[in-house]
Amino acid sequence: MADSTSPGQGAGPRLLLNAQSFGFGPPAATAALAHELAPWCAEVGYFGAGHTLDLQHCPPYHTVYATTGLSDDERLAWLRQLAPRYDLFVTAMDFAEAALARRAGFRVAVYDALTWFWTEIPAATGDAELYIAQDFFGVRERISAHPTLRRNALVVPPIIPGLPRRRVWRPARAGEGPGRHVLLNLGGLQNPCWPDSEAAAYARLMLDAVRAAQPAGRSVIVTTSRAVAAELGDPAVRTDGRDTVLGLMACAAYACMTPGLGNIYDAAATGVPTLWLPSANETHHLQARLLAEHGYCDARVDWPDVGGPTTYDVPLPAVPEALTKAIVEVVRQLSAEAVLKDRLAEQVARSTDGLGLLPGRARALTDRFGHGGMREAAAALARLPLGR
Repeated sequence: MADSTSPGQGAGPRLLLNAQSFGFGPPAATAALAHELAPWCAEVGYFGAGHTLDLQHCPPYHTVYATTGLSDDERLAWLRQLAPRYDLFVTAMDFAEAALARRAGFRVAVYDALTWFWTEIPAATGDAELYIAQDFFGVRERISAHPTLRRNALVVPPIIPGLPRRRVWRPARAGEGPGRHVLLNLGGLQNPCWPDSEAAAYARLMLDAVRAAQPAGRSVIVTTSRAVAAELGDPAVRTDGRDTVLGLMACAAYACMTPGLGNIYDAAATGVPTLWLPSANETHHLQARLLAEHGYCDARVDWPDVGGPTTYDVPLPAVPEALTKAIVEVVRQLSAEAVLKDRLAEQVARSTDGLGLLPGRARALTDRFGHGGMREAAAALARLPLGR
């Protein structure tokens, strides 16, 4: 199914964007990229599935091609039809779709937020017109040591915007009025390794713990994907665009968030003091640990703090399916035992005691890695020699 507006008639390349359906990081990055690309391009389209569509809209896209439920062969056939219309296929970390687009005749570019993480850089990056790597600990060193990536790589700052002062978190002032809310940001839970029901079980466990940890009268605003919100069936749970979430961070008492890299850099952009929640996938644990090791972490709770296994019963780094299975078992155990649920709420309360008196430590990540990376990425993509 395709939704569209009338394509523009301006000069510039015609780009087809895509995002991996693992968490909210890739689709959020693609949505930000589309906004940056729109002034440079004659046409920007989106080709993707599932919860990635929650963040992709017309405009800035001229057309959104929804591929939910389509087989590889069906998507390949559709891409072959689209290849003559577009100059470049740009994916945020969907390396399998990049390979499919190459088979369909597309030239391909890749945006990757996890260059620091991969045991091996995915093969689809090797013949990419451009490999855009978001900066993080160890990224530049890894690329400089990789002979293929040195040829086609561009390291960009985090994709966060430079926010005006009015949108940056500040401590509450005496007499400011009603108490601020706590933001519980559960974006990024959906991925192919577990069904929406298990993602919602994690979300419900965190929601119960964060609510139980609050003093009387303090509200909790909860944002997550549409599918997880539907599974929860709680009228207080909502789905918001990134700009809205950034605004909710800026005016919160503090935030409780999953430690995805998108959330980490949004905390850096806004300066919101943050409690990082237990891991929901294989990168969360490692990212939260890096923040703590380098002094950018306000507070964190992980499964071992509440009786879960130290290594989730699998070696790390682990294949995503094995680690997810272990996390599911921990979530089920805590959800079924009132003592363990109470322990989680107590740990949240202890970890957030005094949080919100000072700006979040993640704010200093912008000093180390910068901001505005998506603008640099868009400019580089628009400058590629894409004549057929």
